[in-house]
Amino acid sequence: MPNRAKREPISHIGGMGFLVLGLFLLIPVRAEAIGPSALGGDLAQIASAFFTSLAVHETGHALIADQMGGEGVSIHFFTQESDNFALGLTKVKKLDRRSTLPFAMGGEIANSLNFEYALHRYRHQPTVFNRSLLLFSGTDFLWYTVYSFYLSNGSSPSDPLFIHQETGLSREAILGVALTQSLLNFYRVTSGKDTVVPYFTYDRYSVNFMLRLATW
Repeated sequence: MPNRAKREPISHIGGMGFLVLGLFLLIPVRAEAIGPSALGGDLAQIASAFFTSLAVHETGHALIADQMGGEGVSIHFFTQESDNFALGLTKVKKLDRRSTLPFAMGGEIANSLNFEYALHRYRHQPTVFNRSLLLFSGTDFLWYTVYSFYLSNGSSPSDPLFIHQETGLSREAILGVALTQSLLNFYRVTSGKDTVVPYFTYDRYSVNFMLRLATW
């Protein structure tokens, strides 16, 4: 059963370490312009937002693995796994088989929270960094699902593939959830209204996709 645990971890970070790291990564730092042009500064902020989203995603996996009592948790960036290059990869040496689903969804859960924070920041400071972070965190589940199922055709281990294996949900159903989340995120950004808010809840053995309706 896939659990991202195929070798000894490179490093181990305790629960408090993950929490501090996660909070640090959620604090947007405005990138300074590179060179004389504003374009350089914009590109730096976009890149900073992308890597922030990536780091938050992997930290989410690690945090949930730690919460579920996982042992040997490690985070890797720009690594090779099963002949496939991975921008980010989180492994756990030992994890309760029944907690595989929350672990697999950890990155999406973390970036869902990251989106909420970025949206709050964007409404007060519509910087390039905040706009970019909204894009990357708000579409994290969608682009990962499209890549996993339709571009790589399930040829490499991935969160959506694990979700498919654990729940029996079809690829189309998982894509539907990811697309719904991204479209609602887009509506909230463009309209400035939080009429419907998508979010995830989880416990030791399950994950739920929820919609919260605004009340007046």
